[in-house]
Amino acid sequence: MVISNLRKDSMMNLSVLQIGYYPNLLATRRVMLENDGYIVTSALGNDQGIAIASAGRFDVIVVGFSATQSLRTYMVRWLKQHIPNVPVVVLLAYDSERFPDADVATFSKSPPTWLTIVRQACSKNPN
Repeated sequence: MVISNLRKDSMMNLSVLQIGYYPNLLATRRVMLENDGYIVTSALGNDQGIAIASAGRFDVIVVGFSATQSLRTYMVRWLKQHIPNVPVVVLLAYDSERFPDADVATFSKSPPTWLTIVRQACSKNPN
């Protein structure tokens, strides 16, 4: 229990932009991220994601798995071109998916795994 509290304290004031494609999944991920101590901003779809990413400052960006690979590839490339210093974590739906422009890609099926990867991405981000 103490480790969990320390983790939350260390994540305080770290901000996550999550870009998703279904409101229910955005809400579920928001709760998980907030329970892990992050300040979370959610964007529904690429257009909203671009608008919010352009206007804010984030420690890490998480791109959800529930859109076509081409839509998500476009989003990741846009983010890395316009905000190159912010780590981008892509949640995968299938083994066959590849996102070479992302900093990290991980399976969405395991929240403990992707939450750990988000933590690691934040710790490497000097912003």
